[in-house]
Amino acid sequence: MIETAKHNLNQLRILLEKLNSDDYSARPEVLSGASIGEHYRHILEFYLLLVSGSFTGVISYDRRERDGRIAQNTHFAIETINRIIAGINTLDLNSRILMEVEASTDEIMDNRIFTSVGRELAYCIEHSIHHQAIIKIGLIATGRIQLVDEQFGVAYSTIRYRNNSCAQ
Repeated sequence: MIETAKHNLNQLRILLEKLNSDDYSARPEVLSGASIGEHYRHILEFYLLLVSGSFTGVISYDRRERDGRIAQNTHFAIETINRIIAGINTLDLNSRILMEVEASTDEIMDNRIFTSVGRELAYCIEHSIHHQAIIKIGLIATGRIQLVDEQFGVAYSTIRYRNNSCAQ
């Protein structure tokens, strides 16, 4: 799982190294006015929360920092990815962690669920792939799809299925 997460983060870093500031901050209509950088921020903050929560024993994806530097600066986003990878290397996937969830828009209702670091790392990977698919839509809309390969933003199980279907 740790190697899969690092692979996922490296895919993001490779794209970042190819994007210019305009690509990163563009707000194509198809993304409802969001930028590729804002999707990066969202992905990376989930990973950051998992790494920090693995030390504190508590994680809340709802209470993320929403650090604009990640969304605006590709170099800062790359540095953030490097920090996350270093943190992921320290994870004990079997450790229990308390996840706090705000499950209502009307009022803050803290729900607490025990989970594991490994389960939350799997969630971060799947969450990232989902947002990578959205990023891919933004790249298509801005004429920059050539910056990623066809597997960017595709679930690992889908890639395996496609590979097995083609082999038959």
